[in-house]
Amino acid sequence: MQSKGSISFRMLYKLAALMFIIVAAGILFLYESAKERYYAEIVNYSGKVRGDIQRAVKFYLYGDKKDLKLAIQEVEDYLRIIERDSKYLLIPALDRNTYYLPDKVKPCWKRLKELLLLPRTGENLKKIFDVSEKCWKAADETTDMYQRIVSRNLFILNSFFAILFFAAVGIIFLLIKIIVFEVNQKLEKRASIDNLTGALNRASLLEAYSDLSQKEKSYPISLIVFDLDHFKRINDTYGHNIGDEVLKRVTAEVKKHIRKTDILGRWGGEEFVIVLPHTDLEAAKRLAERLRKLIEGLKILPDGAKVTSSFGITEILPCETFKKAFERADKALYRAKQKGRNRIEIEPPERC
Repeated sequence: MQSKGSISFRMLYKLAALMFIIVAAGILFLYESAKERYYAEIVNYSGKVRGDIQRAVKFYLYGDKKDLKLAIQEVEDYLRIIERDSKYLLIPALDRNTYYLPDKVKPCWKRLKELLLLPRTGENLKKIFDVSEKCWKAADETTDMYQRIVSRNLFILNSFFAILFFAAVGIIFLLIKIIVFEVNQKLEKRASIDNLTGALNRASLLEAYSDLSQKEKSYPISLIVFDLDHFKRINDTYGHNIGDEVLKRVTAEVKKHIRKTDILGRWGGEEFVIVLPHTDLEAAKRLAERLRKLIEGLKILPDGAKVTSSFGITEILPCETFKKAFERADKALYRAKQKGRNRIEIEPPERC
């Protein structure tokens, strides 16, 4: 079972990752939205260069100098815009030392523009037809190139956006699972822990013992049953709030002085049970004596009166039930009370 702290850390980690993905997706969306305008502009202007080359030749043939001049200016403007904005086609990770300039069109357009400014002669017309055909083909290839690059870029950007989207969905799903798991853990803990003292309740202690007893290496296992002497008198004299404080303080101090592998549970009222794996009777007796002195030395009651406790100890054999071992320990506890309380009694088991 994972601790609350580890669950919270995992949730914080996932939330941080989710925030990063959301921010990255937002940046990518803005980046893609900004670039799409340039993508459309470059492809559109490249197509217009191709069309205006044909228009310029047509106006030359018609002798329409005014429209010819406008067509030439438009081609110049479009090429300048394409050169300026072609940098937006670059994807840094893919297009290192690459520039998508209209280099095929520019040289032939320069030559064609020079011819279009010459008088109409048979020789010039032949040259214009030849060069315009080459320019039109170059412009067509350039437009196709830009369309391919734009398609590639949109595919990459949309794929990356989709990856971020599904990653975010995955993390949200994990967060939901973690939250559900944490809620279940809290509910499970609430069901297994005694609300007042924080020790295991009876059902959870028995379940923990059941798991422990199935491991052969856990033996020898000793059992301590103890309760607080004259606890009813404490409640009657000082009130139930003080009585509750006594139970909480005793539980907290006992927890500090037992091992993590030991199992502490509140059996009921002021009676507690400790299951001690890898512990024989002598070791259990030494621990019980330390705990008895510890409880006696606690300063809890308002008038400084001592809180004492009585202990019954036995060993749990692999061949017997917990109930049988508990009856022995409880018998030893009863004997300790009969002998004056604030003492320890041992009830050894009969061997299997």
